Amino acid sequence: MAGTCHAPANLTRAMMRFTEPWYLLLLPVLWGWVWWTGRRLLGVSRARRRVILALRMLLILLVVLALAGWQGVQSLRSVCTIFVLDQSASVSDAGRQAARDYLQQAMRHAPDDALTGLVVFGAAPMVEWLPAPRRELGALYAKPNADGTDIAGALRLATAMFPDGYARRVVLLTDGNETHGDAFAAAQVASVEGIPIDVVSLPTGKAGNDALIEAIEAPSVAKVGEPYIVRIVVQSQRHAEGKITLDREGTPLKTLPVKLSPGVNLITTTLRADKAGIQRIRATLEAQPDSDPRNNIGLALTRVQGKPHVLIAEGRAGASEAIARALEANNISVTRVREGSFPARAETLLDYDAIVFNDFPATALSPQQMEAVKNAVRDGGVGFVMIGGTQSYQMGGYYGTPIAEVLPVDLDIKHRQIQHAATVVLIVDASGSMNEYIGPHKVAHLAAEASIKTLQMLRPMDRFGVIISSHGSDWLLPDYARTGFDPFSCDGRQFQGCHGQRAGQPPSAIFPASEREPIIAVLQKVYGTGGGIFVRGSLEMAMRGMLSEPPDRARHIIMLADASDCDEQEGSLERASQLRAMGVTLSVVAFGDGKDTAFLKKLAQVGGGQFYQTRDASSLPRLFTADVSAMTRSTIEEGAFTPKVNTADERLREVDWSRTPALLAYNLVSDRPLAQVLMRTHKDDPLLAVWRYGLGTAIAFTSDAQPRWAQRWMGWQGYSVFWTQVIRSAMRPSAQPNLGLTATVRNGQAIVELQAFTPQGDPINGLTPQLVVGAPSGEQSLLTMNMEGAGKYIAQFPIREQGLYTLSTQGDFGGGRAATLTTALAVPYPLEYRFYRENRPLLERIAAQTQGRVNPDPARAYDPPPAPQRFTRDLWTLALLLSLLLLMVDITVRRVVITIPEVVAALWGRLRLRRALRPTPVQATQRLQAAKQRAGVKRIPVGTTASPPSFSVQGRDGETPSYPSKPAVARASPPVQDSSTVARASPPVQDSSTVARASPPAQDSSRVARASPPAQDSSRVARASPPVQ
Repeated sequence: MAGTCHAPANLTRAMMRFTEPWYLLLLPVLWGWVWWTGRRLLGVSRARRRVILALRMLLILLVVLALAGWQGVQSLRSVCTIFVLDQSASVSDAGRQAARDYLQQAMRHAPDDALTGLVVFGAAPMVEWLPAPRRELGALYAKPNADGTDIAGALRLATAMFPDGYARRVVLLTDGNETHGDAFAAAQVASVEGIPIDVVSLPTGKAGNDALIEAIEAPSVAKVGEPYIVRIVVQSQRHAEGKITLDREGTPLKTLPVKLSPGVNLITTTLRADKAGIQRIRATLEAQPDSDPRNNIGLALTRVQGKPHVLIAEGRAGASEAIARALEANNISVTRVREGSFPARAETLLDYDAIVFNDFPATALSPQQMEAVKNAVRDGGVGFVMIGGTQSYQMGGYYGTPIAEVLPVDLDIKHRQIQHAATVVLIVDASGSMNEYIGPHKVAHLAAEASIKTLQMLRPMDRFGVIISSHGSDWLLPDYARTGFDPFSCDGRQFQGCHGQRAGQPPSAIFPASEREPIIAVLQKVYGTGGGIFVRGSLEMAMRGMLSEPPDRARHIIMLADASDCDEQEGSLERASQLRAMGVTLSVVAFGDGKDTAFLKKLAQVGGGQFYQTRDASSLPRLFTADVSAMTRSTIEEGAFTPKVNTADERLREVDWSRTPALLAYNLVSDRPLAQVLMRTHKDDPLLAVWRYGLGTAIAFTSDAQPRWAQRWMGWQGYSVFWTQVIRSAMRPSAQPNLGLTATVRNGQAIVELQAFTPQGDPINGLTPQLVVGAPSGEQSLLTMNMEGAGKYIAQFPIREQGLYTLSTQGDFGGGRAATLTTALAVPYPLEYRFYRENRPLLERIAAQTQGRVNPDPARAYDPPPAPQRFTRDLWTLALLLSLLLLMVDITVRRVVITIPEVVAALWGRLRLRRALRPTPVQATQRLQAAKQRAGVKRIPVGTTASPPSFSVQGRDGETPSYPSKPAVARASPPVQDSSTVARASPPVQDSSTVARASPPAQDSSRVARASPPAQDSSRVARASPPVQ
């Protein structure tokens, strides 16, 4: 807000300074030059020469001031105080109330000319008030995340809010326990700017009775059957007794009785690694007294090395039987899962060296599971293999998913035309039940997102329509985005009884894909309203739309409906049957498990489409896109072919390709840049592709490994060798026993340590290993590990999230073989819950660094800073503007020669002319007399002439200038009885100075005579006409 608020009354003791004062030395030199050149001016008077010299010297002065960086400096008197209030979870309720009381008392003592601002913060700072005159605290509306404390960010925000023209002071109210940033570094910046920071210490809520688990230290790698040591670090505020329970994956291992002393307590125990994989060890503390049980949990992960372990997810039972036998025959452990049993936790995937999707559909995975697979490959080095089939690649609904990012092939088929155009109609339930929240999102918003993603995947040749069903059935039109019309509301003037198509709507509203953007803009504003979805009416509307679409197109309808609120079920199955007879397929996505589930499932069956049911609204976008891919575009190329093999690659060397059987079909995909294609089809489409994705290897095989397409491969002797080699090449490289990667948490920082030694025990020095950090949110960061000892490398980063951090590094650690080291760091609860006392040393350092005070009296919160603060304003821009103005004046004085007497005479002459031409006001009696005479004028007979009026203007000095009249021919008039009557006459005047002014009536102006023979006495008659002959 700097620069938007000024207070001139707050400034005293003005002074000036220059940023480049050396330019002032030019002033006497330039003035002397101007004086010397000015004396030689020729052709100008002495007075003019003096004026020119004065202007030029003033111009030079302003230019030199601008070059010297002229500034005005004034001392500040009034104070702007910004309070910074800690709202994190570590501050007790008593501390929050004490902070409010302090703020209220301070504001009541604020001077009249003071400004008050307020910043509240937790994990991130937020502005509650901008600086303004305030005297009451009131309610606080900003709600920061309380699971963290970012004092540094709050101080930076506060120091950026001060307006110009006020002395600055910050009052920080906190317990001093920061989890993010560096508060002292932010205080150092404030000190440089001359801003004092007063600190007010707030109490925590632990009341001196808290006991917590600070960390569990376990080896990152262990061997099957070997014991390993686990250390549990417990902090306690006082003497306490209790127990610690250890479990592994929910299975109890042992219970340890403990007696805690004030301070840090170390409990050590031994566990045995009984099987390979990731061991998730949890410790739970129960102690008395303990004021906060939220921090009584600790987690550690240990990777137990054994045989390589592969996870195979198969779409059909028994589909991976042959592959599993081949792998197990080569000493590779296999775990097979189907839909509904895929691991739900991200850390569980780190248990495997490779993950294989064998014709496994995307609909079997949640968005969180897809992200977990992606992160395991990218950050954990886990290998990934996708095998084709009717439920794989684009047919399986992977288009636009996180899994598609991992694949070394592109699911967007760009190299050739493969299918007919499609017409897709979406029927979206926008009833009131769609306003339910799933996490932070409304179901209606997720349904809109699903519709938008479906529209975005349409090709240029496709067409689409969207029907919204709430109070009635309504096509979405592109004009709604332009006019702002709300199609989601019910208005009796808009709907025909709110139970049918909107009045005035076209019977069909299907558009080319190029017009989807306005519809997307309307869908982004969707909200639920009204009753349930009107099934029959919506299907009838979609049917009318599909009638106008060519039958050679793939025509498909997707209906999203709440499974517990479907209206108009009667006749809906008949409409679905009619659509199927037309060649239109209907799929149904049912949200929830309500009373209408069976009806919706039957509707999809009759309509020839798919039925999807989900309780997780976040799955809706994936279900929509998967259904469109499966129902409208066949991305399968059928026909027997013999693969083209790159036999030089080491993955394929051990296979005898001389008698390779033919494959019968494959999924169509496109090449991806940077990927290596090892096998191609007879049409040069990718068959086997591989690349590196993060730390992991990803492989795509676009045919299947089942008797359907690989029927002739099943009995081929190279089948087992091929799949064993392919999957083994994707597996994560095994860790060497001389390498270790461990991680611990200390003071809010994750400390990651790499130990690298040769098999002989010699340290490996001079490395620059890169650490890949995968946060619980999925965000990835790359850190460089620094060498801090013989064979020892360290990296650290702040803990900002609760959950599991995956930590990986990869490189050549000796022996010429690449190795991947992976570990995980579990943060079971926010670091905010660890603090049980105020961090007074930090607060005192902040106050001392900035010349602030510790726990000052609220009445002194608006005291001026101890060091005088001044307000500096740049004046060089003003000097530059004035110099430009003076330059124009100088040019004018030198080039335009006008003497002062000439200017005065011209002004006086203009003034006299305006006074002479000003008309004299006519008296009221004269106007009345002229009006009476005009009323009695008779018309002039035809053929007569008349004199035109002669206008006279009387000047202010009594002079009456005359204007000559021009003769003109009189206009013809109808005959009159009295020819002596003059058409336009002025009354006789007594004095030549009196002028009669008569005007003809406007309505008869065309018949007024305009002849002007000589008058007898021009001095007495202003307007006269000759006698009629």
